[in-house]
Amino acid sequence: MQNHPNLLIKWRILPLAIADQQQHIDQSERLLAEAEAGQPATLYWSMAQPAGLVLGFSQKPTVLNQEILEEHPLPIYHRRAGGTAVLVGPQLLSLDVVLPAGHPLILADIIESYRWFGEAWTQALLALGIQTRTISPDEAHEQRILLKQSETNQREALLRRACYGSLSPYEVVVGQRKLVGLDMIRRRVGTLLQAGILLHWETETLAQLLGHSPKEQDILRTGLLERAIGILSLDAASA
Repeated sequence: MQNHPNLLIKWRILPLAIADQQQHIDQSERLLAEAEAGQPATLYWSMAQPAGLVLGFSQKPTVLNQEILEEHPLPIYHRRAGGTAVLVGPQLLSLDVVLPAGHPLILADIIESYRWFGEAWTQALLALGIQTRTISPDEAHEQRILLKQSETNQREALLRRACYGSLSPYEVVVGQRKLVGLDMIRRRVGTLLQAGILLHWETETLAQLLGHSPKEQDILRTGLLERAIGILSLDAASA
């Protein structure tokens, strides 16, 4: 992030927090609510303990396979941002960036507001020897078209029950597989940008929880493996 022309500014960096996911959700809300124009942007790193499942703002609990959930209880949370289900725990490292109102990285164009964030991740990963790229808005649109095609609609809708089953503009990928997912909350006091980098892509739990039949679970098992990858599965020297 240091090479970006707009990032020669002060940052308040909080230490990595490992806690119950609800504490992270509440802390993100607090940091955003307390943001003041002219103050430094804040970076908040976090990891959930225990593991759990976070649903998107508009997702209803009916998206989950209740029988599986009863057999294998898992904490369920709701985030304030959009998107769909994300498995949190030791397999996911999260970063919240709180930008106070008036910050130069808050753009009028919502989609373009993600660009610097995705590019910062590609630079950081490159420093670790991992070659990645960001998804262009056109590429993301091409994948959304699959929802409108009769031959791919059902499969695509099913994969999109999981956040890492689809691509959005400026998210970070290895080839076509998502590594870093992004979302955003905008308020008058500022903007909260959130990123989750997959350390390990754990698809079996998602397949069982989001699949309501053996057929759906099989589609999710194979499809989600095609859509994302964890950093621990990459060979840094050849990725």
